[in-house]
Order: sequence, then structure tokens, then C-alpha cells
Amino acid sequence: MSSKLLVIDLKNEVLTAIVFTADAKAMQIVGYAVVVVGARPLDEALTELSQKVDFQDASCHVAFEAESFFYRNLSLPFTDSKTISKILPLELEENTSVKIDRLLIDAMIARGDTHKSQVIAAMIDRDLLASRLATLQALGIDPQTVTISGISTALQCLHTPGLPADFILLNINLQGATLILVRGGQITLIRPLIFDPGLQSGFQFDPESNTITVLRPENSDRSFQALGAAVQQTLQSVFLNQGLAVYLSGPVGSLEGTAERIQAGLGTLCQSCIRAESDPVWQLGLHFVPAVDEHWHPGIMADAVSLGWQILKNWKSFNFRKEAFATKRSFTTNKILILATVLPLVSIALLSMLYLWYDYTKLLKQQNELTTQIQAIFKETLPEVTRIVDPIQQLQVKIRETNQSSTDNNGALPAIAILDILAEISANIPEALDVRLSRFVVDDTGLRLKGTTDTFNTVDAIKKGLEQSPAFSNVEISAANLDPKSSKIRFELKLTMKGA
Repeated sequence: MSSKLLVIDLKNEVLTAIVFTADAKAMQIVGYAVVVVGARPLDEALTELSQKVDFQDASCHVAFEAESFFYRNLSLPFTDSKTISKILPLELEENTSVKIDRLLIDAMIARGDTHKSQVIAAMIDRDLLASRLATLQALGIDPQTVTISGISTALQCLHTPGLPADFILLNINLQGATLILVRGGQITLIRPLIFDPGLQSGFQFDPESNTITVLRPENSDRSFQALGAAVQQTLQSVFLNQGLAVYLSGPVGSLEGTAERIQAGLGTLCQSCIRAESDPVWQLGLHFVPAVDEHWHPGIMADAVSLGWQILKNWKSFNFRKEAFATKRSFTTNKILILATVLPLVSIALLSMLYLWYDYTKLLKQQNELTTQIQAIFKETLPEVTRIVDPIQQLQVKIRETNQSSTDNNGALPAIAILDILAEISANIPEALDVRLSRFVVDDTGLRLKGTTDTFNTVDAIKKGLEQSPAFSNVEISAANLDPKSSKIRFELKLTMKGA
């Protein structure tokens, strides 16, 4: 499913915007606008831009001109990004012309290993950023990202198969230029450069004719020579003395003849010089469909298109929507997040309630079954009781009554109650034996047990088991005979109580 995005590239001379739908490998331009700033305030130019392009329901991303930022290269003995963010203000405090508290800092790790990192720090004045965001938001534009114009073009070069790992990107605008040095497949240097100061040559974009004109072409060579000298000085400051491929972008970078002039001005520092968007492998693997009309100017729109690819491909770069300037989530976004958080919790709660209800009904069923079993045992044990209220309590009362009825002629309880005697007999006759007791007689000397079993050996085993009980002092077999009718052994045991 495609999404709708708005990209705005702000430069001192011209503002560009594109609205496009996108998926993984396709960008379809559905609207665009170009506004010449001239001598007008930025807010007027932005107002005109907003009137020319429909940005409703579009995710917005903005790039400011490179001249609005300060840049510093640092070598830090850290590799963790959070640690680098914390230490940057301290490291940069002595290297800036204004108080560090006035600046918002973001950074990219240029190079790094396991012990240290080469960092590019970019800084923007907080008041400038706040003013521009307020202007955009007044027009209904709240960008999700704020980055640096031209960086996205360098990132597109980095992610284009077939391009060298070391190169120079020279983004030449109508008034000003930006040098971006790439070494080992990573951006290592960003420097804004002066180009055509005071409109010495007077490069201008005419939206009516859709062309870039030069008011004083006789001064063009001088402007390019000054730019070449500035590039050489910048590269010498980083001890670069070998030739690299140079890619040109920006409005002036796309002009015919610019590549030859830049290559001549750089001399041996330039192996080759071509326009970035004209490279044969520039858009390999990417499907780009621009707006089809006579007003589309590739050189003017190149940086906005590159920023679109950066957002689409999620290439890591600077983003100054952070700290106090971080994007505030809209009500719709918050509603979605709340629903995404609450719905799973509600589902879990409902599932838990269903499980508890199922568990409760299962336990209730088991309780009813046990109650039925208890009542059945109670009725079998005490058939004379017709009203069952609390079977356990009623059985306990009956046991106490039975114990109280087991007294001698003088009314005193014997040393062991009858129920206790029965418990002893039951506990000491092995459960595996086939025994059926038919008579139980208590007299002054002890007990007499009568019953039947399967063998004479079983009778002997019963005798030995009862002898283990501490309640009896002596166990004798009074009789053991074979019953001819049932083939069972009829036996009688005499048990003498201890102390009897």
C-alpha cells in the first residue's frame, strides 16, 4: 500500500516541494511547486509555496539550506551514540562562536572502530529553528524531520551500486555551494562554500521559462574559479592530495559547461566531474516517475527528490526534530497508540475472566460431585439420620457419642475406645489380604474376631499383622477350619488388650 509524503527543500534563493506516493521501489510524483524567494521574507515565500501544492494528509519532511548550520569534525573515544550525544556539548563549547546553549546539536558517526569514533556534528541556532517551525506550523505544516539540504543527495550516491566509495559531492546552488566529502563509503566532511557573492554573475531561476539564466555571464568564469579555489583550500585542510570523482548537483551544478569548469578549477584533485543525476547507474533499482509537464526542472528539483528517496529508504541522517523541538503526537496518533495499547490489555482481561469463569465452573462441578459422594457415605454410615445439614459435623457428633457410650460398668472410659480399636485392626491387617470380618465381640479380657478368608496362610498373616499393633499384648488363633460349603477358611482370633 502506497503512502503520501510531502518534501520541502528550503534554500535562500528558491523553495521546492514535491508530493508523492511511494512504496519500496517506486516514487510517483503527484504534485510539485517551485517558488523564487528573491528579496521577500521567507514566510511570504512559504505561503506562496503552500498555495501551489496540496499537502493535506501527507507526512512532511523538510531540509534547510546548509548555510544555516555550523559544522565540526571530532574524534571521540566512544562508540555508543547515547554517550556521544551527552559529551558533544562539552566538546563543542570551546569551538563555537556563540554559547552552546543557543545551539541544537545533532551528529553523524563518520568513521568508527571498537575504541573511538570520528563524528560530524551539525548545529543550528535554536531561535532560527523555532521561528521556521512556527512559520511552517502556521501554514498547517508540521514536519516529522528537519535535515540539511544536499545531504540526501550524497546518501543517494552512497546507496547507488557501481559508484566509488570515495568521492566529492559539490552541490552548487544559485548563491552558495556545499562540499560533501565521502571516504570509505561514509560522509566525513560537510562544508558550506561561498559562490557568486553579491550576485557577481547573477545566476537566477525563471519559473516562467523554466530556465536558469545568468545576468552577467562575463563574470561566470571568475565565479567558478573562486569556487574551485575554495574547494581546494577545504580539501587541503583535511590533507587530501589525491584525485577523486566529483559529482555535481544543485541548480547551477546541472548547467551545461559547469562540469568542465569545475574540473579545470580543481586540476589533479578531480579524476572526473559529472552531474549526479545523469550518471547511468544513478537510479539503478529505483523507479522514479516525475510529473510530466514542461515546468519540471531536474536540476532545481534534484535535492527535493533525493530527500524523498532518503525518507522512503530510511537512510540515516541528521534530524533536528529532537529535544524541545521533537514532534508532538496528534490526537489521531495518540488515539491509535491508546487503542494499540488498550485493546491487547482488554483482550487479556477478557481472556483471563473467561478462564477464571471456566475454572470456577469446573471447581463447582467437582464440589457438587464430592458433596454427593459425602452424602452417600453419610447415608450408608448413618441410615437412621434422615435430615442432612452438615455431614462432617454430624459425623463428628456421632463419633463423640459412640466414644461416650463405650464406658465400663463404673461409667469410666476404657484405655482405648472401640472406634480406636477398630482403627487399629483396620490399620494392621494388610490391605492386599482377602479378609471379611463377620463378628466383633468385646469382653472384660479383650476382643474376639470372627471372619473368613481364602487360606490358612492368610489367617497366620492376619495374626502377625495384629501383633504389630501397640494396642494388643497378645493375639491367638482360637480356631481355623475349612468351610465345606464355601471352601473358605473360617477363623476366630482372640486379642488381649494391653493392661487388661
